[in-house]
Amino acid sequence: MTTQPSRVSVAATSSAPRPPGTDAGGPELGRAVLRLAAAAGVLGLVLEVAMDHLHPSSAQPNDTVAAFREYSRSGAWTAVHLGQLAAALLIMATLVTIARLGARRPGMAGALSVGGGVTAVLFAAVFAVQMAVDGVALKAAVHAWVSAPAGADRTAAFLVAEGLRSLEKGLAGVFQILSGLTLLTLGLSIAFGRWLPRWLGWVAAVAGAGTVVGGVATAHTGFSSTASAIMAVPSVLVAVFLLGVCVCLWRLAQPASGGP
Repeated sequence: MTTQPSRVSVAATSSAPRPPGTDAGGPELGRAVLRLAAAAGVLGLVLEVAMDHLHPSSAQPNDTVAAFREYSRSGAWTAVHLGQLAAALLIMATLVTIARLGARRPGMAGALSVGGGVTAVLFAAVFAVQMAVDGVALKAAVHAWVSAPAGADRTAAFLVAEGLRSLEKGLAGVFQILSGLTLLTLGLSIAFGRWLPRWLGWVAAVAGAGTVVGGVATAHTGFSSTASAIMAVPSVLVAVFLLGVCVCLWRLAQPASGGP
């Protein structure tokens, strides 16, 4: 005679506590994916800080002539910008993983995460174009300018380089707006859905809003002191958010404890 499980035992099983991290969808993504995303975020942040340190920055960025002369003397210009691109792609991988976790949540939290995943891919694509313009095309144009003989040829070379610089500023503004929207949507998803520590969500949301404002300022004023001042606090908050979510991702990847 087959014994059917009692309703009490079924209810007890279904209401048993879920392993840590299951509510965020961690195990479903795979522990290796979560660990890789956590490592990518930390590595991307460290690489970005290192590349910013190596990037020539003595001249005021909006002083075109001074900036171009500084760029022309840099032997690591292209390598630095390729490093910045690598850092952005690593960080994008972390943000897309967070978006995938949040997309499993019902309601507004899930919808916001989907939007954040889309804008994360978009900001990385725009940044790739920006690095191609800044790190390769602009470097070649500046070299042509400093190498050209005085006169009409040099003036024409400068105008070409200046046009590329204007394109770079436009791309930088769009990149900042898209990255800000990514942080804002993912942050609100976390804050409202509570599938990661809520304070991390608010940190990301504030950082994202500030980054959007900074992007608008960059689009209007270029690499001005005003735009840099607006971006100062959001940049710190972005670092706090990334480190925090990387810790969370790593913890989600840990096997659930079998004991109480």
